[in-house]
Amino acid sequence: MATGGNPKMADVARLAGVSLTTVGRVIHKNGYVSMENRQRVEDAVRKLGYVPNTLAQGLKGGVQMVGHILQFSPNMLFAQISRAVDEACTRRGYSVLSFTKYGLPGEDERIVTEFIGRRMQGVIITSIARFDPALVKKLGRAGIPVVWVERAPEGSDRVLLDDRAGTYSATEAMVQAGHRRIAYMGIDSSEPVEALRLQGYREALAAYGLPHLPQWEKAAADYTPGSGRRAMEGLWGAEPQPTAVLGAADTLIAGAMQYLYQAGVRVPEDISLMGYDNTVSAMLSPPVDSIGIHAREMGEKAVGLLLRRREEPEGGPETLWVGTERISRGTVAPPPQE
Repeated sequence: MATGGNPKMADVARLAGVSLTTVGRVIHKNGYVSMENRQRVEDAVRKLGYVPNTLAQGLKGGVQMVGHILQFSPNMLFAQISRAVDEACTRRGYSVLSFTKYGLPGEDERIVTEFIGRRMQGVIITSIARFDPALVKKLGRAGIPVVWVERAPEGSDRVLLDDRAGTYSATEAMVQAGHRRIAYMGIDSSEPVEALRLQGYREALAAYGLPHLPQWEKAAADYTPGSGRRAMEGLWGAEPQPTAVLGAADTLIAGAMQYLYQAGVRVPEDISLMGYDNTVSAMLSPPVDSIGIHAREMGEKAVGLLLRRREEPEGGPETLWVGTERISRGTVAPPPQE
């Protein structure tokens, strides 16, 4: 009986004590099988963790495929990464099967079963650091390597964004424009990505001898414009009032601008703004400065690492970093004269 990888139909037949034909009829739901033998086959399938090779069933000649799992989010950064992964795979002759996680019961097991059944060459997991470790191990036992992007557990093959450097650069630009009262809006900093973004902001203030006051840091509920709007309302009511605001996502800055517009606050004459991820900042009015993400580089590095790990499965885990770039559109200007 097989001891590694995905069990074969022959293993199921041997454990159940039936013929391969009988196993095939049960799995493919085609042809008569007695209730007793059907039960024996189903019990053997469960015990072995056998996953039918749906690729072989449906696609003669085979297709080289890579799986991609993404977390559902209003943040358009994930769409950029998804496209980058698709393009990187296409250039190498691979197709991509993508699934979006919505947090529904049993969806992780269903996705992994589908990937194993289709004999994926590898799987990329984007921004889901807490994907069930048991299911990741199941992919490994089936000979399918996994690479994480943007959020990832320690000790894994991963491609990470240098978030600390990104927010440091953003804050530094505001300091160099003459601002001394710089506020920050993000979400709960208990997660590594959010903690690094907040850290970069604080480190830049410290490097230039500026204070970071509690009233100048607002934790939004999530990365939605509505949360950004509420966070901006709190910041504009702070004492002393900030002259510049850095948002940890463009969507937060979009909400901030909604509040400022209704409050009659001008950008950048009355307050300077900068977003992060450069997803919707160019579509706002006025277009907003932002920290751009090299999504294409993330996709290239993730796919390259994945295929390399397939060739070298025993290699130690690698962490590859991707930088950011500051994009200026004129919404970081000198502070208003007091």
